[in-house]
Amino acid sequence: MSKREDFLKVARTWEGVPWAKIGYRREGVNCLGLLVGISLELDFLKIMGEVGKAWSSFPKPPWKGAMLQKALEYLELTSPGEIVPGDLILFRLDSEPSHITIVLGINPTTILHSHTPAKKVVVSTIPPGWVPTIAFKIKELDL
Repeated sequence: MSKREDFLKVARTWEGVPWAKIGYRREGVNCLGLLVGISLELDFLKIMGEVGKAWSSFPKPPWKGAMLQKALEYLELTSPGEIVPGDLILFRLDSEPSHITIVLGINPTTILHSHTPAKKVVVSTIPPGWVPTIAFKIKELDL
């Protein structure tokens, strides 16, 4: 099994985990905490997960400045039109990019994310009105 397949397999096991304003454990996660928690469960992504723990304590992680620079050590920018399962999409829900999701499928694009209204981690298609701001590939998944 490839690293990308391993990542997606573990990611799917997080569906139904409770939403929390902050957190990266199965007791409750926010959107970034979901990515951090999954990373911590995979040996090949543990370092990325450890680094992300500090940022998952933000109710709305600041996807700019120092955080974005640190993220780019582990993530590679890609076009939202070129995503594949296992990639990440960052959405602008307010005035700034603020919601990270994991792509599970294409046509239609399905995402895994910690969804505030549902109060849990859900799999869904991209909701109406959500426009991808940035897309990332996790560098380690393609090594």
